[in-house]
Amino acid sequence: MRDRTGMRGMALSRMLENPMLRQQLGVSADQAAKIRQQETDFEKTEIRNRADLQVKRLELNQLMSADKPDRAAVDAKVAELGTAQAAMEKAAIDNRLNMRDALTPVQRQRLEQIVAQRRQARFAGNPAFGPGARGDAPDAGRGRNRGAAPNPPAPRQ
Repeated sequence: MRDRTGMRGMALSRMLENPMLRQQLGVSADQAAKIRQQETDFEKTEIRNRADLQVKRLELNQLMSADKPDRAAVDAKVAELGTAQAAMEKAAIDNRLNMRDALTPVQRQRLEQIVAQRRQARFAGNPAFGPGARGDAPDAGRGRNRGAAPNPPAPRQ
């Protein structure tokens, strides 16, 4: 899940490993340590939640493979799957909010500026992100034949 800067919490944690960036943002050693710990806690939660979801999907598949699946049991398992997915979403949102809270408003603003500059530098000069990249040119955009000749030559007879 991405926040307004286009980053995930883990990306923030990795970025803060760079001392120069920490200095640009004005992030203290204590803040960086707190962010790393929050990220570790989130990763543990995410691993547990994904495993729980996989187990529930396995159980649902087992229920569905019966000759005559018990609809009530299937419905209950689907509800459990929904609850597990909601728990994953909630954990991701909690992590994003925790990462936001770990930075001051000024630090968040600086981070947004740095990310925007990096994104602009990464995409600058790349024709995949320029005019025609989103389908405004007939042979551009997403698809198998991007850039291909509109009509291939007819085979010789």
